[in-house]
Amino acid sequence: MAHQISRRHLLSVSALTAVTAAAVVGAAGQQPVVRAPRKSPSDRVPPRRESATGTSGTDVFWRMQTVDQLVALTFDDGPDPRWTPMVLSALADHGAQATFFQMGKAVRKHPEVTRAVHDAGHEVASHTAEHKDLTDLDYDQIWDNLTLTHEAIVDAIGTPPTLLRPPYGRIDSLGLFAAAELGYRVAMWSHHLPTWEAEAAVDHNIATASPGMIILCHDGRGTPEDSLYVAVRRLLGELTKDGYTFVTVSDMLAAQQARAS
Repeated sequence: MAHQISRRHLLSVSALTAVTAAAVVGAAGQQPVVRAPRKSPSDRVPPRRESATGTSGTDVFWRMQTVDQLVALTFDDGPDPRWTPMVLSALADHGAQATFFQMGKAVRKHPEVTRAVHDAGHEVASHTAEHKDLTDLDYDQIWDNLTLTHEAIVDAIGTPPTLLRPPYGRIDSLGLFAAAELGYRVAMWSHHLPTWEAEAAVDHNIATASPGMIILCHDGRGTPEDSLYVAVRRLLGELTKDGYTFVTVSDMLAAQQARAS
């Protein structure tokens, strides 16, 4: 019996020693896992407008369906005094129109570039003030972000934007509600022409082209390179040769609505 008790005691001490050693190693080697507190299901529910009587809502779309061979080429993150004029030149050479989703703080800094986009017949739309993920912001922050951009665009070109593209394509009920309050539709994209490996990407976009496609490209925020606009010119040339017409997102929306009516 004494031998058994001694053995049990030894095993107990060994187990305690192992646990203690593991704790010491954990404390010395890795930070403990800290789990974020679980948010309430109502954490990101937009404010109610209980006294309002009109319709409140917005559309979110990634592409459209059109009878004619229409394509919407879009540029995010401008205006930029280096890259945006290169885009405007490429569009002018191919008789194409595009939509520019611009950041409010960049518009404030370069209003003359925004005016050049507008004066060339292109559409200016909102890409928020400074490219923050809207799902990380509370409602007041989202509202301030969007209204700053709205006002900057109005000051630059005299007309308000009617479209919003959320940074990273990320938006939830708070952002959707703010968009509805401002009368925006939310425009995503079906195709992407990135800076990296642009030549391979443009091959893919041309091969998968169809009426109603919306292509995401960039003209600011440090993303572009000269090689990107070589690919943009090839995209414009190839699709124009294939019978496509490049229009603004709002013009494509109008064409889709005319088809449905």
